[in-house]
Amino acid sequence: MFNLFKKKTQSTLDNEIEDEVLAVISLLVEAANIDEVFEEREKKIISEIIKKQFSIKDDALINKTLDKIRVDLNESGDLVTHTKKVKNSWSLEKRIQIIEMLWKVCLVDNNLDPYEDMLIRKIAGLIYIEPKDSNAAKARVLKSLDK
Repeated sequence: MFNLFKKKTQSTLDNEIEDEVLAVISLLVEAANIDEVFEEREKKIISEIIKKQFSIKDDALINKTLDKIRVDLNESGDLVTHTKKVKNSWSLEKRIQIIEMLWKVCLVDNNLDPYEDMLIRKIAGLIYIEPKDSNAAKARVLKSLDK
């Protein structure tokens, strides 16, 4: 579904994750953690997204990255830095796909918390995604969950 990201981040040669990818992962973790409960299934879906979309297969690196991002977000809560990096690094089409990833993380439990909904709408605005595109991404995720 989102394989367009693979060209930009083929591999992590030195166990480092590119800043552009870290910005996306940070937004995914923020979305999962906005209700102050970072559930195992949310962590699992984020890990799956990272593996599939960014071709990062190292589970230890993924877990270490997710743990560090959670700590960093709890200390700073800096959404603007990450959204600015996403806005400046990814094309419109890829930014829409990032919104779809966010919806996937928030809807993995088939329950949309009002804070999750508000956060995704805020992120969409900050990365210049029209509400109609965000709503279409949400509809695609809901449809995929019904299968």
